[in-house]
Amino acid sequence: MTSQVGTPDEATAAAEPPARVALLRVDARLRAAVPAAELAVAERVVVAPCLEIGPGAWTADGFGAAGEAVGALVVRGVLTRETTIAGRRSADLLVPGDVVHPWRSSETAVPSTRVRWASGSPALIAVLDDRFVAAARRWPGLLGVVHERLVEQLDRATVRAAIMGLPRVEQRVLGLFWQIAERFGTVRPEGVVIELVLTHELIGQLIGAQRPTVSLALQALAGDGLLRRTARGAWLLAHDARAALPDVPPIGPVQSAAVAAAGGAGLEAAGTGVASIAAGHDGAPT
Repeated sequence: MTSQVGTPDEATAAAEPPARVALLRVDARLRAAVPAAELAVAERVVVAPCLEIGPGAWTADGFGAAGEAVGALVVRGVLTRETTIAGRRSADLLVPGDVVHPWRSSETAVPSTRVRWASGSPALIAVLDDRFVAAARRWPGLLGVVHERLVEQLDRATVRAAIMGLPRVEQRVLGLFWQIAERFGTVRPEGVVIELVLTHELIGQLIGAQRPTVSLALQALAGDGLLRRTARGAWLLAHDARAALPDVPPIGPVQSAAVAAAGGAGLEAAGTGVASIAAGHDGAPT
């Protein structure tokens, strides 16, 4: 039986021995990282404990001790990571192939920050534990795939940050859906069909807008024939919707930052101040 996280009998589920998944059979890029001559052996060795996540909010308690795990691989489903700062919520979507670290502390120097996890449908996560780390010593390409996934996730987060900076909410919605279409879209003659259930509230959290504003923007986009819901509940993104995001070259040089204090630019100094602020702040000046 697959262990479950975020269920009413969570304590019982977490105590059960987790099921395991053969990673090379569910992830083509991990499989491609192993030489063909060694695939038969690797399929038996590169296995990981997996946890079934039910719909709704969940915590990482059911994962148990992370040990030497380098992360967890989303195998099935779509996860939402919600971050709240001073009561304002934003969200990120994690889909099959993404690497997450749900048991990692969300401690930060930014005040009033909270992190929650949820899933809109049953999801499956494979923990890349010490057995995966040992297999990666024999087949280093496995860790290479993990690192590539993390870089790709960072790239997507950077693009979405730029989307959130667009002046009009209609543009932000279209930018978000073009980004989602890259992974969930199916090109049809009438447009790109996106089979993903998204509430107006969640769309707002993904683009930095309030739900009523998102609802008005979706109405306007549907009226213009650029983005609408289909009878089956999917989204239809018109090919002409690209024109709403014109290719305008940047004006001026790239702005950059520099370390002001001498001796503060090395890796040894990086993050030490943040850790002390997050751990030791008591509300009084130091």
